[in-house]
Amino acid sequence: MAIYPTLRALLLSAVTVLAGSAWAQTAPVIRTFTVQPVAELTPGTELVFKLTGTAAGSATVTLEGSPHTLALSETRAGTYEGSYTLGLRDQVKFNSPVRAALRVAGLDTQAVLGQPLLTASAQQAALAAATPAPVIERFGTQASGYSGGHDIAFEVQGTPGAKVALTLAGSDARIALAETQPGLYSAHYTVRSRDRLSASSLATATLTSGSKTVKLQKTLSAAPLQPTLAARQSCGSCGVVQAVNVVEVKGEPGYVGAIAGGVAGAVLGNQVGKGDGRTAARILGAVGGAYAGREIEKQVVKDKRYDVTVRLQDGSVQTVQHTEDPGFQAGQQVKIVDGRAVRND
Repeated sequence: MAIYPTLRALLLSAVTVLAGSAWAQTAPVIRTFTVQPVAELTPGTELVFKLTGTAAGSATVTLEGSPHTLALSETRAGTYEGSYTLGLRDQVKFNSPVRAALRVAGLDTQAVLGQPLLTASAQQAALAAATPAPVIERFGTQASGYSGGHDIAFEVQGTPGAKVALTLAGSDARIALAETQPGLYSAHYTVRSRDRLSASSLATATLTSGSKTVKLQKTLSAAPLQPTLAARQSCGSCGVVQAVNVVEVKGEPGYVGAIAGGVAGAVLGNQVGKGDGRTAARILGAVGGAYAGREIEKQVVKDKRYDVTVRLQDGSVQTVQHTEDPGFQAGQQVKIVDGRAVRND
C-alpha cells in the first residue's frame, strides 16, 4: 500500500531532525580566546591564556615556535585558563599564530587568537624592527634641457607600495612620483623660468615605506644610479634594544683573602693544645682560615654584568652580555658584532 512508503519517509525525516538537533546541542563552541599582553617574548616570559565556551570539555593551546601544548584548566563552568612560560628553546615571535582547541563529548572545535601577544607599544616596535628597510634599486633622469619650458623625466625603481618624492637643488619644487607598476615610480617636470637648474644640479629621491625612509642623490646629467647589492641588503644583525638588565656576579677570589685567612687561622691554632697537638691545630687553622678567607673575598669582590636584549629586524630576540655598562636605552638602534651590541644610529 502507498501508506507504508509515506510513513517510512516521515520516520526517516524525524530521525534525521532528531539526530541533527542532538548534534547541534553537543557541538562545542569557543566564544572568546584571549591572552594577557606582555612587554617582550624572551625566555622566562609567562603567557596567560583564557578561553570561554562549552562547559565540561578539555581545552588546549598551541603556539607556533614552541614544541609544547598547553592544557587549560576549567576554573568554572565554561571558563578555561592556563599559563605557559617561554623556554630557551622556544622560538615564539610577535606574529606567531596561536590556536586553541576545545573538545567536548568527542567533538572538536578550534579558534585562532585574534589579538597580539605583545602590548601595543611592544607590538609597534616589533613590527618596525621586522619591516625590511626600504630600498632604491635604480634612479634615473632624462632632460631635454635645463632652462624654462624644458622637460625632465624622473624614474625610480625600489620597494613597492611606497611613496616617492623628489627635490632639486636650484628649485623649490617638490615632485611626487606615481607608481606606474609595482616598485616602479615616474614623473615629468617642466622647468619653470625662476628655477636655476643645470646639468650639475643635484636631484634627491626620497622613498618612504611605513616609518622607514631611504634617500639617493645624483646630478641631473649623470647616468642612472644603481646602488650595489651589498648596500641594499637588509641588516640581519641590526635591531632595537628592548631592555638592559644588570646582573650581579660573584667575583673570583685571589690570593689575598687566602693568605690573610691562613695567617689568622695559624695564629689561632697556635693558641690551642701543646706539642704535636699545637702543630696540628696550626695546620688545621691555616687550612680553614685560607678557605674562609677566599669565601669572604668572594662576597666582598663582586662584579656586574649587563645583559642587553635586542629585537632583530627578523623579529627574533637575542641577548648579549657586556662586562661594562654599554650606555644603551630601550628603543635605541644597535648592531650585534662579535657577540656585543654596538650603536647603529
